[in-house]
Amino acid sequence: MAYFNHAFTKRFLGTGTTLAPSVPSTTNPDTADGYLITPGVASSYLATMGPGYFGLFDATSYLSVNPDTTPITGCCPLILASASLYQKDKISPFIGGYQETNKSKYINPKYVRDFYRVDPCTPEQSIVSIGNTPSTGSGVATVGAFAAGTAGSWPVTGLIYTLVVATTGGTGTGATLLITISALGTATAATLVGAGINYTVGDFLTAVGGGGNTIVTVVTIAAALDPNHFQGATTASTCCFEFYCGETYYLRVDIKGSPALRFLNHQSYHTVDAYTGCCPTPTPTLVDSTLVMISWANELVNSDYTKYLILPVVFDETGLAWYAPDTTVDPYTGAAITSAQWWTAYVSPGHIVGACAGMRLFGAYVETKFGDCSFQVTDFFEKEIVSIFASMVDYNGDPCVFEGICVYNDCKGLQGMGFGEQVLRDLILSESYLQNYFSSDIRIREITQGSDILAAVNRNALYTRYYLLHSVPRFNNPTGVFDNDQYLLEVITNTSNNLFENDVTTWLEGCGNGCSVLKTYDCTPCVVTNN
Repeated sequence: MAYFNHAFTKRFLGTGTTLAPSVPSTTNPDTADGYLITPGVASSYLATMGPGYFGLFDATSYLSVNPDTTPITGCCPLILASASLYQKDKISPFIGGYQETNKSKYINPKYVRDFYRVDPCTPEQSIVSIGNTPSTGSGVATVGAFAAGTAGSWPVTGLIYTLVVATTGGTGTGATLLITISALGTATAATLVGAGINYTVGDFLTAVGGGGNTIVTVVTIAAALDPNHFQGATTASTCCFEFYCGETYYLRVDIKGSPALRFLNHQSYHTVDAYTGCCPTPTPTLVDSTLVMISWANELVNSDYTKYLILPVVFDETGLAWYAPDTTVDPYTGAAITSAQWWTAYVSPGHIVGACAGMRLFGAYVETKFGDCSFQVTDFFEKEIVSIFASMVDYNGDPCVFEGICVYNDCKGLQGMGFGEQVLRDLILSESYLQNYFSSDIRIREITQGSDILAAVNRNALYTRYYLLHSVPRFNNPTGVFDNDQYLLEVITNTSNNLFENDVTTWLEGCGNGCSVLKTYDCTPCVVTNN
């Protein structure tokens, strides 16, 4: 390996279970999530434990060590070994040795250059807000205690019910409340639904319809939006965008990424329009902006260019969410959705002064893949998420002629890490270096135990990976050049393994290795702000 500028990688599967016998012994050892923690166990014993078990072993005696509980004196080399992935030692009277443990070269702690862990990342979809949504609302964040009023302030029905109502008062406009009404017509609870705009802390908001008795107090104001998350030249000031009658408004949506390219052979883009109807008077008047959002959303879910790649959710001027027909689950919260929440059931109450609607676009794509019985190493699997870009445009498609509605990246999307699909392919490659080839023929695969590799990995799971980079110096090189062969040892586990981390760290620290500090690499999940 001295002639290559990269390290030779060897992989070990460490996905076994925790074994805790009442009396641990070398023939009945303790394990922690597949990691062997009982000292003195022969490396050959791993073959009897089955796939997924691994440990650190003395490089001369091949007996397991536990540097955490019994520190090793000096800079003793160790090896890393794991159980074979195969269930049978022989596949014929002449071909055997398949259950031989998978061992690394001698690891001299003085020559360990790096030790790090890569945590799995759950992939996250792109989420984009257009207009006034729960994340871009710039008004009330929370409301405090309220004056319930007297019995009969609200309609008396003899039953407890809820109403979404507008509010008056305060320095802003557009805030709406979900009021719980008692059987006697008294408001007993109030929850903020629509944030509105331009409110200040301490404002008193009166629920419309309660005879002026039901009043809440503004406690906090919505958090400021990150200016770096706005697309184009849009800002928070354009999130409450008002639409006039007699106009046609155009929205262009671009969807970019591997899923779009594989689907269309080009990036997906589509311009949708919404006509606001004839004006009742010569003077243009404001219309219910919810209808514009529903019109845009309807075109997006019916267009072959967009319906497989994104899913819109409309938020009306009171802040309530409306979903595409046939939607059964909220794409963000996972809550169940009924037909009463589809936007086909929306009845416009007319425009609410100072209030605005909005829409969220959720990146939505499911890759088709084959099952285990027909799996091939060359099968494609999708990892990339789609990116969504949107902008209001004029009749000619130009987004720069006028100031359009705001477009805000709630989540830019996150590509996952640690996929079982990739783990499986990496293990197959590692086994190929051992001359254990994975056949593309299903029957040959069954004969050569290739199916055991498939069974050892859950292709739908996410895995943690540990990496130990070390070198083996060539002190006696015929070329007269002193060089190092680099080896990267990779341990694949279901989750982080604290005992394994501590043992490796203790072993390296005992030799004064400056690379003993475990480095970790993970991802920061997106959190959608619901103001």
